[in-house]
Amino acid sequence: MRTLIQKAVGNVRRRGRRQRAPKMLAAAAVLTAGALAAGLAVNSAPAYADVTSSNYTIGAPSGAVSGVLVTPSAVSKSQSTNFQVSFTVGNALSGGADDWVSVAVNGLPLSAAPTNIDLVGSSCIQSGTSGAGGAGTSATTLLTVELGTSCNLASGTTAQLDFTAGAPGSLGTFSFSVSTSRNSTAAQSGNVTVNNAGPTLTAALSSFGANTTYTITGVTVAGLSSSTTSLVLTAIPTAGSETLSFLNATAGYAVTFTPSGGSATSDTVESATSIGASVTLSLGTALVNGDTLALTATGTNPATSSSTVSDEVSVQPGNGTTETTNSVTFGGSVTDLTVSPASTIAGANTVYTVSFEAADAAAAGGSISFSETTGPTNFSTVSGIEVIDSTQNWHFVATGSVLGDGTATIPLSYAISAHDSVTVIAAGVTNPSNTGTITDFEVTTSGDPVAAYAPAYPIGANGSPGVLVTVSPPSTGVTATYAITNVVASSALAGGSGTIELEAPAGTVFPNNSSFFTVSDATTPTGSGTASGTLSGGGTNNVTFTVPNTVNSGDKLTITVSDVLNPTSASSTYTITLVGGVTGLAPTVPTTTTTTTAPTTTTTTTKKPPAPKPVVADLTTSATVSKRAVHVKLRCTVVACKGTISLVDVVTRIGGNNYTAKAGKTVTIGIGLNSKGVSYLKGAKHHTIKVWATVTVNGGKTIKTRLTLTE
Repeated sequence: MRTLIQKAVGNVRRRGRRQRAPKMLAAAAVLTAGALAAGLAVNSAPAYADVTSSNYTIGAPSGAVSGVLVTPSAVSKSQSTNFQVSFTVGNALSGGADDWVSVAVNGLPLSAAPTNIDLVGSSCIQSGTSGAGGAGTSATTLLTVELGTSCNLASGTTAQLDFTAGAPGSLGTFSFSVSTSRNSTAAQSGNVTVNNAGPTLTAALSSFGANTTYTITGVTVAGLSSSTTSLVLTAIPTAGSETLSFLNATAGYAVTFTPSGGSATSDTVESATSIGASVTLSLGTALVNGDTLALTATGTNPATSSSTVSDEVSVQPGNGTTETTNSVTFGGSVTDLTVSPASTIAGANTVYTVSFEAADAAAAGGSISFSETTGPTNFSTVSGIEVIDSTQNWHFVATGSVLGDGTATIPLSYAISAHDSVTVIAAGVTNPSNTGTITDFEVTTSGDPVAAYAPAYPIGANGSPGVLVTVSPPSTGVTATYAITNVVASSALAGGSGTIELEAPAGTVFPNNSSFFTVSDATTPTGSGTASGTLSGGGTNNVTFTVPNTVNSGDKLTITVSDVLNPTSASSTYTITLVGGVTGLAPTVPTTTTTTTAPTTTTTTTKKPPAPKPVVADLTTSATVSKRAVHVKLRCTVVACKGTISLVDVVTRIGGNNYTAKAGKTVTIGIGLNSKGVSYLKGAKHHTIKVWATVTVNGGKTIKTRLTLTE
């Protein structure tokens, strides 16, 4: 299939370059685009091995923190900020037991790691992150405080972490999640909003050469000692060389000032003297330090340009401090924009078709750019992009695209003319992980640099329940039977040689006898039977058994294991990962069934199943220990990830921490080594040890890899 598509695309591209047979080419391009989308849609969801079950519960979990609050609730971009995160302690914590408190940053990372860290609560008053269990961690995405030997936090205590950190460097929202060594279930604060640190500039119209009104807000008066009735505005180019110009007339301006602690008051503009990109206003009321200014100004946008033009405006009251606004981009916007995902399931890997009409020309070597950052839509997973101009009858498969989580920039091999109809087909785009309505998908080109927004479209829940684990009885520390359902063979498993590995949470003990393992094949009954032969890993939480009879690819299976010892710790987020030629049910859109029986009508709606499962990959394999701490990286895909990472030397745990990561993002996790880890490292040859790094993923597959630590 893929070879046929590639040949078809290649043939059409060669004809397109010679600009021959335009009518045939137009038809071929449309046909090829459809075939390409269909082919890539099929290939973007291959059968794959390994799957992690939905969460299941053992016991009655308790002891998690609660009531997480954060102040302030709004911060200025990149500014140093004093944060206070308070929470109610679940299970009691003690430094004598190497306990810790962890605060993870969700969403936008901090621009500078926390300093001036204090933990206060109950009988605990502690400064810094270092304690009995190690050095702790202070990073832009994670703060972990190891409790000191004299630090104890009683159950039900309200504790607080105070620290200074750089607010995120991007506009948006973020939050904090708190967990402890006694319960890894994190409790999350409300969102903190990140605002611009300086004045904000907007233009009523953005097209080249338009007469328009500019609005500037949030100007703070400071350092002012003379010329207190003067206000100077100057346009400064940030892209291109052209600037907007200000109107040389008093009637084109309005200014208001708000004293510190006061209310907004209009200030009379007595004169306006404009010379090109600069205007000097004379005000009726003198400005004073601490005033906040807002103003409107009339002017003309930069003249038409073949390249991107952006301007910012500096504002100086008298001889005071000059403040500079954000920049505004001028030019046209594409029109008739539509965005059509082939699948609208949250977290699905799918094909996007984006169509628009160009308002202005974009030269070869220019670009088309997409942005959808609220979801976000992840373009870093894209496997191929085709660009089609149905007006000029050309198309090409893009190379050299810059793809990220929320943004994509696609280089143009050919020129787009004004009013051309353009379609972009992108295979392998990953939908946002959360359900909702997408309203911020925007498109720009190098010729139309002002963003156009696509009509809103929905992202819905996955209708597949995924792999389910039923434990009977689900009490802690008892022997139980595990039924693992909705398992699908992603490839054939040969009887007597095909294997399936079960990776269960720590504390689970599988029997060391293959007769306790059975496979029920609902599709091909001859694939059913009781396992035989030697187990690998029997008597542990990680066991591999051999299927007794041949299972065909696509068969739906149930795996039952009896005589399993449940963990002694209660949790509602336990999962089992199956490794081998197996997967879960394919994603589906939830359906609604309506049954009518005269004279009454009954409507039944299927229950929404769990969302797609998170996947963690690319875990660091070697790292250097510094000040009793090590930093490791991992990448999160499909949907947002949350869980724990533990370092174990043979059977001894030497460190661990919690983590959170957005889909498509690589995060760095700081892990403090405990006293045993430090001792092992110091006593090892060349101060180097190899440990197991185990990463649990709430609702996803646990991964384990070897990690080399060197001091």
